Amino acid sequence: MTEGLKLLITPPDGGTRDAAALCQSITWGGSYDQAARTLDFPLLVCPEDKHLPAVDCPPGSRVQFHRGERLLFDGFVFSRQRDTLSNTVEVSCADRGLYLKRNQGAYRFRGQTPEGITGRVAADFGLTVGSLARTGTAISRNFPGVSLYQIIQTAYTQASAATGGRYMVRFRGEALEVIEKKQGERTLALRPGSNLISLTATDSVESLVNRVQILSRDGTAKGSPVEDGASIARYGLFQQMVTERSGRDAAAEARKLLEDNAPAQKITAQVRGNPALITGECVVLQEPVTGLYGLCWIDSDTHTWKGGVYTTKLVLNFRSIMDEQEAGRLPDA
Repeated sequence: MTEGLKLLITPPDGGTRDAAALCQSITWGGSYDQAARTLDFPLLVCPEDKHLPAVDCPPGSRVQFHRGERLLFDGFVFSRQRDTLSNTVEVSCADRGLYLKRNQGAYRFRGQTPEGITGRVAADFGLTVGSLARTGTAISRNFPGVSLYQIIQTAYTQASAATGGRYMVRFRGEALEVIEKKQGERTLALRPGSNLISLTATDSVESLVNRVQILSRDGTAKGSPVEDGASIARYGLFQQMVTERSGRDAAAEARKLLEDNAPAQKITAQVRGNPALITGECVVLQEPVTGLYGLCWIDSDTHTWKGGVYTTKLVLNFRSIMDEQEAGRLPDA
């Protein structure tokens, strides 16, 4: 394995061991629509070197992955698989985002901000809170038996319609944080001959929406539709409906629906490994062969250490998107 890596495993009964030397590869990754980042590795169970005794890692074991002094992952083993024809155990881990996905709660919020809702939910389930994106937007909503992730992401989806921001839930170590996707002060540039190894690009209109008709609460059309005339002329008509609701700006929702479902370009880039390149961050792409230039957002990332080589695979998007959720319901009038 690459020097400078530490893979600390602590079984439920205690006794932390560094297992990096027992792994031929380690894969760390995440995506914008998954609260939990993951870590996967094949763990050698019968090492020939007697100085490297086997390490036990049953489900529930805590796993911390470091590159140098930097903690990249802090989570738990949730599954392992052993094949009798192999001398390794395939170990799969997830960070504390898994708790957001797998726990449900029932809440009635009145005039609470998404950041306040997130803090309340985290406190009720014993989760440490880090930095939470501030929206200042009041939300009123009932959540009867909804996953914690859906509660938080729905609250921020509601705020997004008002603020125009794009938000993402993730964990930094033990701390839950919600970020607003913004360009950083030191955005990394990806270019051939420097850090960009290869790139593929796919153009698609599979999710295209180019006209949105606003409906009143009784289901009748209200006013002229919000549309992209040039897109309609080029691709044909793809229409959806938005119904007016209390406390929501239907026109803003319609415009956002057009923006989020415009012609899409999926870009997959293989680059030299860099732990700063994770989902929610952005890069400046400079690729002369395809003619792709500009600011891109990272929709998913996969970091692989194997045979002493560290590479990162990125799915990039010229648009900043979020995992929009619509859980729960509005309070009864």
